[in-house]
Amino acid sequence: METAEKSVVRRFYEIVGSGRPEDLDEVCAPDLVGHAGAGSDLRELKGETASLLVAFPDLTLDLRHLVQEDDLISVWLTYAGTHQAEFAGVPASGRRVKFAAWDLMRVQDGRVVEITQYCDLFTILSQIGALPTAALA
Repeated sequence: METAEKSVVRRFYEIVGSGRPEDLDEVCAPDLVGHAGAGSDLRELKGETASLLVAFPDLTLDLRHLVQEDDLISVWLTYAGTHQAEFAGVPASGRRVKFAAWDLMRVQDGRVVEITQYCDLFTILSQIGALPTAALA
């Protein structure tokens, strides 16, 4: 069953997928609190999202699971895109990446008020050639 909170979260990812992080005001509270990869507030969340979209302008996402408990929505998703600009200090490689992410969002009164974001940075860095490979024995 789709709850109002899950609908807000789905809209959040539609906005990210559209490449318009400036529109996150539509679903995020102005005093949003962010943790981990989300930055500390709405301004930083928009900035982090914009940076990701610059590095991977063809980024697509696939929502795998949305699980709700009270006002918390746990989201498991995958992203895919092409590394076309600097990311984490690594120049564009032109390589395709696919990586998993997990977000936890608190939704109150139709807005995301708190978000914690984790993505598989190790996989991204490995796929864009930023990590040394192990020597073969």
